[in-house]
Amino acid sequence: VPELFVNARTDAYWCGTEGPEPEAVRRLDAYQRAGADGLFVPGLGDPAVIARLVGGLSVPLNILWSPGGPGLAELAGLGVARVSLGSLLYRSALAAAVATAAAVASGGPVGPVPGYAEVRALSGS
Repeated sequence: VPELFVNARTDAYWCGTEGPEPEAVRRLDAYQRAGADGLFVPGLGDPAVIARLVGGLSVPLNILWSPGGPGLAELAGLGVARVSLGSLLYRSALAAAVATAAAVASGGPVGPVPGYAEVRALSGS
């Protein structure tokens, strides 16, 4: 399938691997040699390591954005080609739903909520 983009993933930084960088490098190299179009390293947030990995790759690097990690501008400056949010949007929506249900149950105020017109505008209708 010519249009297929294979973004190979290594979880070396999430699996508790001791010294995850050498394991990640080993896997990323294997994925590149196997023909991956891009490489994904979730759990990596150290700018120095990101820069080293980007420097050793011939395909784009994808990083999972983290609230405690580098921002989008810094990741772009490091050479990261793609940033994923993973489950962040789902978890944020879940937190908002739980907070809203708790506010309704306690009779407290509900946080800022977009009106129907704002929602329609967001969806383009």
